Amino acid sequence: MHKYGDCSFCDGEVKGSKVELDYRYKGKLYIFKEVPVGVCQQCGEKYLTAKVAKEIERRIRKKEKWDETIAVPVDVFSKKVAV
Repeated sequence: MHKYGDCSFCDGEVKGSKVELDYRYKGKLYIFKEVPVGVCQQCGEKYLTAKVAKEIERRIRKKEKWDETIAVPVDVFSKKVAV
C-alpha cells in the first residue's frame, strides 16, 4: 500500500482507503467508485497517487461504455437568494 505522509493542509495523518470520487475533467463530471486514495483522518482531504490520477484520465479518454449514467440536479444559487 502507498505511504502518503502527513496532510499538507492540517498535518493530520493520511491513511489509505477506497472511496467514491467526483472527478471533473474538461468541464464534465465523472464519478468513480472504489478508488484507492489517501484520506486525511483529521480534515478529510483526499490524495491521489500519480498512477491513480493517470488511470482515471486514461479511462475518461478511452472508455466508450460506462457502468452507469446518472442525472445530476443543477441549481444557480445566486438567482434564488440575494447575498
